[in-house]
Amino acid sequence: MTYPHSTSAPLAEGALRETDVGGLGAALRGAARISRWLAWLGGALLLLCAILVSLDVVFRAVLKVTVFESFELSTYAFAIATALGMSYALASRAHIRIEVVYQTFPVHWRGWLDVFAYAALTLSAGVLLFWCGAMVLGNYDSGARSNSSLSVPLAVPQAVWLLGLAWFAALALLYALYGLRNCLRGRADLAHRRLGVAALEEEIDANVSRGESQP
Repeated sequence: MTYPHSTSAPLAEGALRETDVGGLGAALRGAARISRWLAWLGGALLLLCAILVSLDVVFRAVLKVTVFESFELSTYAFAIATALGMSYALASRAHIRIEVVYQTFPVHWRGWLDVFAYAALTLSAGVLLFWCGAMVLGNYDSGARSNSSLSVPLAVPQAVWLLGLAWFAALALLYALYGLRNCLRGRADLAHRRLGVAALEEEIDANVSRGESQP
């Protein structure tokens, strides 16, 4: 079993540059860059919430009042940041994968197993997106608001959250199509190199590249 790990941009994008040019390969490189920026945006939201929570603690201690309603805002920010970060975890191959039996197969079959894994992920993400979209539309139609002093229209933060889920589902589909195309063309090794579980050597090279790129 592999566990979520911290990978750098070379692992998310560089694996495609050697042999894959144009078409889906270029789309995946662009999607990886967008996912990285979305992850930064999610992190910025969490940092902002940490600042608001700290200020609320100070105001409650000194003035006995709550100014920013940071608890409610932080719940929205956490959900949005999670949805925005899921796509970067996918691009970085940081999601948990069970690989005990997987590693015993030759590279050709690993490529097909990777395609199956991403197809299953696409299906799961699509079902999640459908029901979450129905919930957001229901809240929008009913004009539902939060039960707090802010009275936030729930459809507003939920819509941003839904966009993150939609991007994740689209990215999973793009990866599945990329792997399927290469497997059908007899390039299962390329599909495995991009979709498979990151090898230890790749993680080390990625971390070294990240360290060299820092001033």
